Amino acid sequence: MKTKFLIPALLLIVTQLKAVDVSPDAIDFKKGLTASGGLNFNNTFYTGSDSLINRDPYVYTLCGNLNLNYLGIDLPFSFALSNTSKEYTQPFNRFQVAPKYKWVRLYLGSASMTFSPYTLAGHDFRGVGVELTPKNWYIGAMYGRFLKAVEYDPMEDNLDKVAYKRMGYSAKVGWDGNGTSVNATFFHAKDDVSSLDFAVPAEADLHPKENTAISAYLRQSIYKYFFVQAEYAFSLYNSDIRTSDGAPAVGSTFMDKLFGRKGNDRFVDALNASAGYAGEIWGLSLCYERIAPYYQTLGGYYFTDDKEDYTISPYLKLWKGKINLNGKLGFEFNNLNDLKANDNRRVVGSINGSFSDGKHWTTSLSYSNFSNYTKYKKQAYPYYVDQLDTLNYYQVNQNMTGMVGYSWGDSLHTQQVATTASYQFGNQEKGNESFAKQHIWSGALNFGQSFVKQRVNWGAFVSMNYADASMMESLYWGPGLNGSWSNKDGQFNVHASVAYNVNDLNGTRNSSLLNSNLGASYSLKQIDQKYGSHSLNASLGLTNWLETNNQVRNDYEFLANLSYSVSF
Repeated sequence: MKTKFLIPALLLIVTQLKAVDVSPDAIDFKKGLTASGGLNFNNTFYTGSDSLINRDPYVYTLCGNLNLNYLGIDLPFSFALSNTSKEYTQPFNRFQVAPKYKWVRLYLGSASMTFSPYTLAGHDFRGVGVELTPKNWYIGAMYGRFLKAVEYDPMEDNLDKVAYKRMGYSAKVGWDGNGTSVNATFFHAKDDVSSLDFAVPAEADLHPKENTAISAYLRQSIYKYFFVQAEYAFSLYNSDIRTSDGAPAVGSTFMDKLFGRKGNDRFVDALNASAGYAGEIWGLSLCYERIAPYYQTLGGYYFTDDKEDYTISPYLKLWKGKINLNGKLGFEFNNLNDLKANDNRRVVGSINGSFSDGKHWTTSLSYSNFSNYTKYKKQAYPYYVDQLDTLNYYQVNQNMTGMVGYSWGDSLHTQQVATTASYQFGNQEKGNESFAKQHIWSGALNFGQSFVKQRVNWGAFVSMNYADASMMESLYWGPGLNGSWSNKDGQFNVHASVAYNVNDLNGTRNSSLLNSNLGASYSLKQIDQKYGSHSLNASLGLTNWLETNNQVRNDYEFLANLSYSVSF
């Protein structure tokens, strides 16, 4: 790599940096210093007749990236600059080195690892990690800081960012082979109460936490096509370690004594299991998942708790795989401890089918249904009478989508026609009253031709969207044309499109408009690698309102774009 592009790119990167990430890669001492990257300069011009549209008439954006590789370690730099905003920070605000030698990988710096969705589930940490994968074994471990201490600053009013320093460690041991997969994980994290020097306001709702989570996983294949799988996890979670008095939990069990559970620790568990048959022609799987209320682990960001799911998923392949059918039916329940005022019952079902003869015909059809049932349970208090009786509330959403396509021709001239249609229905019922009904239909008919020798493609289409919701009917439809051409070596490309659309509201014409677009691109043929690859793109877009009911007259909008790119 010559310095013709490297030196200017380095000057740009040094002056305006966004971030640095050292990506995982194997260290190779045979490699020297190599560089790659690119630069893009984009210009957007806008004008229109509507004075209420507050948009800049000219916006430019300059973006660049530079990737340096030394000894097999990647160090990518990037920046972005425009006349509306600037984005850059100091370099090395995030640093990671992940060398690998045979079956040993080491993580140093900022990293993330996933051992189980119920224990360590992709949370970022800054520290050290290791993965060992000899033959059928997997051994992983990590130690580091999950959160850094952030003091409260009344000048910045950073209540949502205040945090205790959180350190943690985790390990996983597993074996996979001969149709058997088994592993176990352990995770522990704890906040440092002494990591903050100043008092935190009560409105910050900040409490130092501690968590231990353990999981065990097993998957076994039986007679090639049958399988069983199960994972069980439990979490010992303390939401405020400052209130721990050191006394053991009342009625302590063996597990409580083993993990030293205190009186305010919360012990919850989760179970995920499935079994089924996965053959070449058909298959069927049964799944069950139960996550106890308040299940949480400090090793992840988001968790869904208090739910119990039952799912059945079949599939079928016919005519040597040309016909494919699959479906899914699931039931979900919440309020597992019966402490909430509302019970939710969800039913989710879907079915999908497709057919392709490999030559001319392609078809697909899908249907999905989401139903939610909520039961409000009347509360009774000695000095209060709830006037709201037991309430049943239903919510239903249904979606259906279909497509039929047919193509014909030869290697020099192909033609295709396709039609798509979809229907969506939504409804809500409270007691015997139905409200918020909505029906939405949409569809399109497309025809296209390709002339390979002339490098010409063109197509015509008609689209429609009709919605009947909230006592309002809306119809949006119209035809359109599009086409493209490129020269022999593909360096120069031109494309154009035009579409006419009409919008009716409650049977009355609301507006009609004409959208047109013209674009071109040119790529400089790369003569030598040292000069890089260059391309120039330009596009023009014009929208004309032929009629409108808006009080403010809007006749047109014009948008132009010009960009130049280089990569090396």
